[in-house]
Amino acid sequence: MPSDARNPRPADASEPKKRPGRPRQSAAESQQQRIDRLQAELKEAQEALRVSEEKRASIVGHASLRHARHNTEFARQLAAALRAEIKSKADRTAIRDLLGDDPVAPAPHGG
Repeated sequence: MPSDARNPRPADASEPKKRPGRPRQSAAESQQQRIDRLQAELKEAQEALRVSEEKRASIVGHASLRHARHNTEFARQLAAALRAEIKSKADRTAIRDLLGDDPVAPAPHGG
């Protein structure tokens, strides 16, 4: 084979290498264009953070619920934490069974 097989070249050697990180401001970019670009980058980063936080909350929530089903002490602590943190009536209604406030399944009394 020719020497090209041993020393492969990029398809377009005239194209400059990409640098890591944010692209540099070109001379043609106005200050308003720069602001717009940075605001778009910020919005994209904020959306990625929101998606990441929602995924984390879902994972932790599922694990906590599974653990609470098999560990009554943890379920009691979780109920206390939820009662302290959840103030919205609609949210409390949605998780009533976790709070121990469910009239269908009352909390066991000592006896």
